[in-house]
Amino acid sequence: MLSFGKLALLLLAVSLQEAAASLSSGCGKVSGTSSGTKSMTVNGKTRQYILQLPANYNATTGYKLIFGYHWRDGTMNNVAPGYYGLRDLARETAIFVAPQGLNNGWANNGGEDLTFTDQMLDYITSNACVDKDQIFSTGWSYGGAMTFELACSRPNVFKAVAVIAGAQLSGCDGGTTPIPYLGIHGVVDSVLPISLGRGLRDRFLQLNGCASKNAPEPAGGSGTHIKSTYDCRPGYPVWWIAHSGDHVPDPKDAGQRVERAERQQQQQRINDIDYHNLLHHSDNNSRWW
Repeated sequence: MLSFGKLALLLLAVSLQEAAASLSSGCGKVSGTSSGTKSMTVNGKTRQYILQLPANYNATTGYKLIFGYHWRDGTMNNVAPGYYGLRDLARETAIFVAPQGLNNGWANNGGEDLTFTDQMLDYITSNACVDKDQIFSTGWSYGGAMTFELACSRPNVFKAVAVIAGAQLSGCDGGTTPIPYLGIHGVVDSVLPISLGRGLRDRFLQLNGCASKNAPEPAGGSGTHIKSTYDCRPGYPVWWIAHSGDHVPDPKDAGQRVERAERQQQQQRINDIDYHNLLHHSDNNSRWW
């Protein structure tokens, strides 16, 4: 059985499909690029990411492009096998990207991770066939923070974002333009409290012109989740999923099967992740808190 998190992310992409594709300049380049680990220089630093084309890639078909950002002390290799469960669900209909953060994080000092994202986008859209109206980002924890930064700074590039247990750790350059937004957070998150996720959500509730409504949340440890759908401006929906668990990338309701790899990932010790220091003492975030 699929977790509700995976299903929500899939529905986010499917519900926002458009009838006509806006094809990138890479369409038609038969030998434009290939799957694998890529390197580029960004502000004098070597940066890497994993690019995954569909197995049946056709250079004349415009594909969705989905970025998956890793968590603090995670790597692109942790994300690349499954991309938060989306790769299996996509069934070879999307191009996936797993960027590698500096020092295994997304501090985005001086906007360098944003510049990195811009350069990846430029390379991929110039060398692969991308539907430019179908570019998405997701991430858990620190990866969710970087995805939130993209929602703030690149709302006219990304079609929609899904932030899993995120907080404002990577900045919010801009943050004045609406974008479809999905937030997922645990009510007993012991690393990044749910109040931080609500704050991210509330920014886009305002920007997206959403009507006020009560968003009920489940009791901690109840093995349930509650999804709230807001009444927003046409084309700018906001969804909020509160689950009864802790700081996990792929939460499950009680009784749902947890695959071995996902279980190992969820059981990864997180007590030594000093997010509180990032929130209150990092130079990058002093502008925002």
